[in-house]
Amino acid sequence: MKFSFLRVDGGLGAGFELPYNGFEMGSKFGRSWALAKESLVVLRQTPSLMWFPVISAIVTLILTASFAVPTYFLTGFKDLKEVNPMVGYPLLFAFYFLSYFVVIFFNAALITCAHDSLMGRPTSFGQGMANAGKHLPAILGWAFISATVGVIIRTIAERTGIVGQIVVGIFGAAWNIVTFFVVPVIVVEDGSPVAALKKSGSMLKRTWGENVIGNAGIGIVLFLAAMAPIPLVVLGFASGSMVAGVALAAVAVLYWIALSVVGASLSGVYQTALYVYAETGATPAGFTPEYISGAFVPKKK
Repeated sequence: MKFSFLRVDGGLGAGFELPYNGFEMGSKFGRSWALAKESLVVLRQTPSLMWFPVISAIVTLILTASFAVPTYFLTGFKDLKEVNPMVGYPLLFAFYFLSYFVVIFFNAALITCAHDSLMGRPTSFGQGMANAGKHLPAILGWAFISATVGVIIRTIAERTGIVGQIVVGIFGAAWNIVTFFVVPVIVVEDGSPVAALKKSGSMLKRTWGENVIGNAGIGIVLFLAAMAPIPLVVLGFASGSMVAGVALAAVAVLYWIALSVVGASLSGVYQTALYVYAETGATPAGFTPEYISGAFVPKKK
């Protein structure tokens, strides 16, 4: 399979795609806006979905802080290539593994609830957590695989020149797209990590074709929404009033936190809707068929 994909991490346990395949920006934004509204309907029906990225972010922050002190004393925050490999690599892998585990676990819980909601079944925060816990061995296995790939990509990127970094970037992009449905397969179909990886790739190939790239998801709406407060903050500081500038900056930070939570939740709903479409061939209720079917498009040769 040949995949090309650009992914931007949402920072709270989920990610979103920024379109770059040459379509007209107007059509991209219209599609993205419609998908965001359709995903928001599901989120309104199950507002508890937003707790998963919130808790994921809190746990991730605590985890990062807990690694900061030992990392400083053992490596001095130097580049990986400057650190004793017997210390740097195990420490890096441990951080990647635990970080991936936290993100994947809460994403699995979110997808559980989103899938139940799309299927018309009642769901709750507790049910999502319980189902994620039920699949703990598979989630740990997938976190291990993800951490291994992450460390390899990080190592190659730091030890190669610009050409090597480009190659690594292409591989990382392809990895992101081929693993797009791994977590849904684990939590919905009780798949093992390896079986879920194989099925994720086969679902993409069967539904959208062998050579595909990411199309406009809801990411463009979130990206533009994130840019909205910047002019106000700039104007606040430009006014000469430090109080106004700081106050507007604080409001912007709170806005970005709220947007990240909503964005991560919407992305989880969107990912689940795409999984349902790829698995069943039917567009989930409330979603527009052409937007779902256009989530991935053939790469121009």
